[in-house]
Amino acid sequence: MKVDTAQEYLKNNKALDNKKIYIYASSNKIIGGVIGTQRGLVLLSVNKDILYIHRANIDNSYGEQLAKIHIPDMKNIQGKAGLFGGKFSFNYDRKEYKFKLPAKAEKFVDFFVK
Repeated sequence: MKVDTAQEYLKNNKALDNKKIYIYASSNKIIGGVIGTQRGLVLLSVNKDILYIHRANIDNSYGEQLAKIHIPDMKNIQGKAGLFGGKFSFNYDRKEYKFKLPAKAEKFVDFFVK
């Protein structure tokens, strides 16, 4: 699936808004969340005030929704974007979420950490 097709699919399923804030990331060990201790590729996307976490597929498509997080309720948001990748973490509903971001994740990080 092409990136444009994936973006359109996300918009049609109300997992992405016009700001196009999304990124593929690797999930680190997540403590006690819906994702459990799984590791792997995920898609993080924003629609209005909701952060969606979907399982990501190698062909730029996405699978099942792993989490739907109300952004104003996120705590301890930390993010860093750099030339060689970055990190993004937060707490939500007494669970800790940590992600490794690819290079060029500035737009995503800046949305959360300003």
